[in-house]
Amino acid sequence: MIGELKVGGRIEATPISLIVGAIISTYVLFSLSFKNIAKTSSLALKVASFGMVPGMILAMIIGWVVGEYDLPSIEWGITQPDFALMTKYLAFSVGFPSWEIFLTAIPTAIIAYVIAFGDIVIGFTLMDRIDHLREDEKIETNVDRVHLVTAIRNGIHAFLAPWPGLAGPLWTAAHATVAERYAMGRKSMESIYSRGGTFWFAGLFALFMLPLVTLFKPVLSIALSLTLILTAYICIIVGMEQLKNSTERGVAGIVSVTLTMPDPKSTIFAVCIGLALYFLIERPRLLDKHESDEATEQPVSEKGKGKSG
Repeated sequence: MIGELKVGGRIEATPISLIVGAIISTYVLFSLSFKNIAKTSSLALKVASFGMVPGMILAMIIGWVVGEYDLPSIEWGITQPDFALMTKYLAFSVGFPSWEIFLTAIPTAIIAYVIAFGDIVIGFTLMDRIDHLREDEKIETNVDRVHLVTAIRNGIHAFLAPWPGLAGPLWTAAHATVAERYAMGRKSMESIYSRGGTFWFAGLFALFMLPLVTLFKPVLSIALSLTLILTAYICIIVGMEQLKNSTERGVAGIVSVTLTMPDPKSTIFAVCIGLALYFLIERPRLLDKHESDEATEQPVSEKGKGKSG
């Protein structure tokens, strides 16, 4: 969110279209009043089923009308990716890095995993939010499977696609869109698994439709900004839900402030500060085993039941 709002960010450059698009997307996806409207209005229910797309389209139209974005030059046909050029940048063409490079990248890899694990937490939380709303299907979540699938996907990227842009486990905004539509019932979405596959297959085919590519090319930054804004909103919601007391909220606030520092090493500082504050402030016993709140607050009478029996 800071990246979008900072001086020189995309919101400062194109405020009207992005602010309107962000408001509409957030309202459609998360507003309690809109959900009540969707219960009685078929039109509102139809709009809600498209998630962040209505806000994105409205932002595009406003951007073109007010002149914040250039009008597209529509071309017809099928896109032809330059696979020959791409192969020149594969590891098999440019060579594999030395072991020194791998060793130097270890700190970055650890930090990247910490951030990526946040994606996993968010994904599981979004699924837990909707799983109880549908009795016709049980959503199975498995953190080991997420790690394996992500590793396989990133391995394929590393060897065959010199582009790490989708290296995270989750596209949060799209995941939230699918989750919200799933919560509307079986008529809106048959299964969470089939709809996830449909979403990505539709995106794959859209990449080869030249009219769509040329239409969205001038306004790609709108999609990126709205994705980041919605991701920030969802991360804030999920992050707050993980905090159980004022001590945890204080540590999380200090870490978040550290993350907003302009220094490129702010992520490293935030992780180090978070670990230090956890051990110094959150743990009731600094060196002993950390018992849960439930265990420490259990009444004496409850603890003694086993002995009396």
